[in-house]
Amino acid sequence: MTESESMAKAARITLLVQGAPRATRADAAALAFARAAIHTGAVVHRVFFYKDAIYAASRFARDEDGTAGAWAKLAGEHGFELAVCVAAAERRGIVEGESLAEGFAVVGLGQMVEAMEASDRVVTFG
Repeated sequence: MTESESMAKAARITLLVQGAPRATRADAAALAFARAAIHTGAVVHRVFFYKDAIYAASRFARDEDGTAGAWAKLAGEHGFELAVCVAAAERRGIVEGESLAEGFAVVGLGQMVEAMEASDRVVTFG
């Protein structure tokens, strides 16, 4: 099997993270899942941070377990987007160019819909 054939058969996965980083283990669990999925040959298409999970994208958040930096590193290495819901970010004071951590992008819910259509699976972490 050629590399392009192998890539064509790889599952495309989108992750939806909803739980607050320090109140839940949602972002840490999603990060571990993404690493495991990539290790098995899956392709992470997009990680969408929604509701209180957007705090994981704040450059001011205390990142005791290092997940914000780990997300940015993993996304950079594997070419997927770290998307933060614009409405959730605005309600919580996360602003692109001011308080958004490096590697994350503020996007609309349409990006989540597009990711769902483009992916074989959507896995939610609450």
